[in-house]
Amino acid sequence: MSEEGSEHKVWASIPVGDDLGSLDYILTEQMVADYRRVVDNPHAAYPTVAARHPANLFYRKYAAVMRVPNMGHDSEYYNPPVAGKRITITGRIADKYIRRGNPYIIVEAVAVDEDGRMIEKSRLVGHAREVGKEAAHETIAKKWGA
Repeated sequence: MSEEGSEHKVWASIPVGDDLGSLDYILTEQMVADYRRVVDNPHAAYPTVAARHPANLFYRKYAAVMRVPNMGHDSEYYNPPVAGKRITITGRIADKYIRRGNPYIIVEAVAVDEDGRMIEKSRLVGHAREVGKEAAHETIAKKWGA
């Protein structure tokens, strides 16, 4: 079946480069403290990773039609975020592909603080599936002996 086949119709309709918009929030001291407590590291510097920026932006636009369970995540960190500063995140569909008959979407998000300092770039590789469809494709189920 081609990438544009009916099995992956919704996936095919999501264009590479699609702008997922932006969101912003103030990083509070409490958010930093909570993150450090959860990861059991009093010096952890990047509580933004817990915000799941790529997934949040993707679901703001596509939650009604598509799920992208996390199959991999890659982040680059540039500057530690500063509590009390506003962080703005922008996102886009960076790529998509079919592997072993399964559709994937790569969502990229960039976080910058109110002073223009780059905080991080994150990429989510999601196994794309339409809302209402089975979560595990039969080939994946076979792989895991289900």
